Amino acid sequence: MKYAIDELKKRVTRIGVGAGIPEEDAVRIAEVLVTTDMRGIHSHGVVRMARYIDCIQAGGIRPDAVPETLSETASSLQVSAAGGLGIPAAIRTMNRLLEKAADQPIVMGTVNHSDHYGAAGHYAAMAAERGYLAFSMSNTCPLVAPTGGRAAAIGNNPFAYAAPGGKYRGLLFDVCMSKVASGKLIIAAADHKSIPEGWILTHDGKPTTDPNEIWKDAVMLPFAEHKGYGFAIMVELMTAVLGMAGMMSGVHSWNMLPGRDANTGHAFIIVNPAFFGGEELFRNRVDAMIDELKACPTLEGVREILYPGELEWRRETAALKEGLELPEASVQELDRAETLVK
Repeated sequence: MKYAIDELKKRVTRIGVGAGIPEEDAVRIAEVLVTTDMRGIHSHGVVRMARYIDCIQAGGIRPDAVPETLSETASSLQVSAAGGLGIPAAIRTMNRLLEKAADQPIVMGTVNHSDHYGAAGHYAAMAAERGYLAFSMSNTCPLVAPTGGRAAAIGNNPFAYAAPGGKYRGLLFDVCMSKVASGKLIIAAADHKSIPEGWILTHDGKPTTDPNEIWKDAVMLPFAEHKGYGFAIMVELMTAVLGMAGMMSGVHSWNMLPGRDANTGHAFIIVNPAFFGGEELFRNRVDAMIDELKACPTLEGVREILYPGELEWRRETAALKEGLELPEASVQELDRAETLVK
């Protein structure tokens, strides 16, 4: 079954409003989640909606929280999401930063007292579509073992960048610092599929191929061993240490405990190419870089070299024309979200 994009966004919006989310914010959430599914990143699409509502109904997220500006200059912004939903707070912060970026070479913003903000790449792409180079990142509760460890000590801390092209739409790269996103484990579990050994450990530190261990305090492993671990710390520095959010064990992702919030932190950086040779030159040089990458000889059996974001753009275009096919886990969770608000 394929879903018409507009109808799916309306459905997600209705569910959000039914959960007590102001309509303007429910529209923002629907836009982010459905667009993420359109790009093929189902681990961060509508599959997340029911979890947001679980947290709202448990009293762990304030659906109507209004973000507060903590400090502001011409090129910086520090925001508190005030215990509310991550997506609306991140969208509002990015919109403010985009206004500042028009007159500044570099602007940066942080958000604390937030929660899950969806796919990091969505916010970087927002800026790239306006002609900017951008970076987006968030910390999470401890999910990943440090190199050599057998217990979760730091988040999988997603990081993304995006840049505009000219003849190409541009670059978009979005990764977490674990070998695989937790959402992919949820989807594998729903589809009754095993996972490769080396993705996660059981809660007592043993290798496993069972994705259902994600529900039993599984420990995720960093990508590329010490390299992913080091990048996770970099994101923690930007979002938690600098952004004054919860740090490692101080983050309570998907918070369901009334009286506290998740205190997740986000950070965004926008660079205006107008101050570094001009936007047109920057776009042309991005094109030239992509041309050279795509000209690389391929291995036997490989049809073409892809640049970061190329698959996502193709999937998004196809979904707009043909509708969106969702994994079974996404369908089940969306149905559950609808049931929760009836």
